Amino acid sequence: MLEKLKKITIIISLAVAILVSVCAILFAANQAKFGAMFDVAFWVLICYILLSLAIWIAFGIYSLKDKVKKTVIFAIAIIVVLGAAFLLAMGDTMPELFLNRYNTSAVTAKFIAGACYTTYFTVVGALAVMIVWPLVSKLLKK
Repeated sequence: MLEKLKKITIIISLAVAILVSVCAILFAANQAKFGAMFDVAFWVLICYILLSLAIWIAFGIYSLKDKVKKTVIFAIAIIVVLGAAFLLAMGDTMPELFLNRYNTSAVTAKFIAGACYTTYFTVVGALAVMIVWPLVSKLLKK
């Protein structure tokens, strides 16, 4: 039962991540045409990050409850992903025209960039694990 729930959660999480990534790419590619998506993309990214963190933490704690060392490594991995995303976002700058058009501040724009990076890292990481893990497990069984 838990395995089915994990698979369903991963599929839903990847679907939402892909949707959010497509929205972010469309917004970045043509801000004039898709400018109205700015607020929607921001709140969807925030909700996605919070939902992903809740899922990661819940499954991580549940599956690693007897393994303290792995739980600590899991928590550190989450912190590293978030830290790397927001450190990368601190180097991003938005044009003044953009900030004025959407009535936002540079700090808010950096949070949005951090949320985008977190989404990208999550999607790429999940895809990498889904592609690489079967290969690694086959090699370990031999």
